[in-house]
Amino acid sequence: MDIKHREDTTAQHRDLTTGSLHRDIWYLAPPMMLETGITNVVQILDTYWVAQLGSEALAAVTISITIRWVINSLANGLGIGGLAVVARRIGARDRAAADHAATQTLLLGIVFSIILGLLGLAVARPLLILLGADTEVLPLGLAYLRVALAGIFTLILVFVLNSILRGAGEARKAMAVLFLSTTTIVVLEPLLIFGLGPIPALGVIGSAWANVLGYGTGVAIQLVILFSGRARIGMSLKSLKPDFPLMGRIISIALPSTIQMTLRSSSRLVILGLVGIYGTYATAGYGVANRLLLVALIPIFGLGNATATLVGQNLGAGKPERAGRIAWWVSAYAAGFMIAAALLLFSLANPLISLFDPTPQVVVFGTECLRVVSFSLISSAVGVTLARGFDGAGNTVPAMAINLLTLWGMEIPFAYGLSRWLALGILGVWWGRTIANVANGLFFFIWFRRGRWKLRQV
Repeated sequence: MDIKHREDTTAQHRDLTTGSLHRDIWYLAPPMMLETGITNVVQILDTYWVAQLGSEALAAVTISITIRWVINSLANGLGIGGLAVVARRIGARDRAAADHAATQTLLLGIVFSIILGLLGLAVARPLLILLGADTEVLPLGLAYLRVALAGIFTLILVFVLNSILRGAGEARKAMAVLFLSTTTIVVLEPLLIFGLGPIPALGVIGSAWANVLGYGTGVAIQLVILFSGRARIGMSLKSLKPDFPLMGRIISIALPSTIQMTLRSSSRLVILGLVGIYGTYATAGYGVANRLLLVALIPIFGLGNATATLVGQNLGAGKPERAGRIAWWVSAYAAGFMIAAALLLFSLANPLISLFDPTPQVVVFGTECLRVVSFSLISSAVGVTLARGFDGAGNTVPAMAINLLTLWGMEIPFAYGLSRWLALGILGVWWGRTIANVANGLFFFIWFRRGRWKLRQV
């Protein structure tokens, strides 16, 4: 009875479908913000350590990481599908169905990881050449990608499994997993890049190995948590038999999200190709600026993840109006934070870029990018949180449509047209991104207000 009482008390404490909206938001948001923050700490340190190897190494890793994230995006939508299905079933108090959905999502993640890793290895060389890798950058990029793509399953699975934990409301466990995997990467990266004692200096390959080993550590921890029953969601070896109807349902939710993530990451490839026209220094400067812009968005991604979980669970509990109010409040918090972050990026652009690569040409390109793009992130913040609200509802088509319109219908044409036709040079690329960011947030605001996402059945 005593154990039963403690279990009931824990379940009551974790109920995210009743009580204060703001209490629920800030119960989930801090660990989710820290989770995304932890991930980007790796990217910042990665940029810093690789930059010590020279601008060519920094350009090679900038291009390679962009390619790796495109491959990852093709499967990362599975995390959205798994989160939506798990959150609905947790909200409906159906633990057995939630566990079964989690196990099927894991199976899908394994299959997609194998397929996409092989695909990435096959196209790595032509993609690097297409994106402007010259004779000095190309061999460095290939060396990095061969390791990173062979181990892409660790990156894919760590985020898919953390999406499942978040969908169940286990934000603190998801944060702890990434903290431990990030600690592993932070310790290994300088050792493997520069060497120490019997450990040889591997250069850019060391960065790739640190990431594979670090995320692999995270996957191992996640599997222990999920198969040992230490979370509000779990997995069972008995459920590893494929359930094709449920897999199909998860894929139907994941597919639009996968497409929109791929649209986003592949558009980054095109933008990187346009930047590459202006040389290695431009690519390196953009690489640093882009990482800093992503760092500014760290808390927003965490807030967005909280939105997805809360919207999914409240819809599962039959409370669509509460789900909507949560999404609007989170977007307001996100916009307020981003105003402060944009002011800092704009005012400190030059010293921030110089911290990573003091090469004068790199600093000029990176500073200009930050100062043009930074304030458009306010609109992006609203777009990110509302997009994740759609994801939590399992209504992933709107995010796909809006990203198709703003990224491929606006950002790329504007970036190309302003830089080439209006002869603004690389400044036109920065303005193309700014215009798309503003439009993205505005379109999500309008579409979310229509409220049709509340009717989505999962």
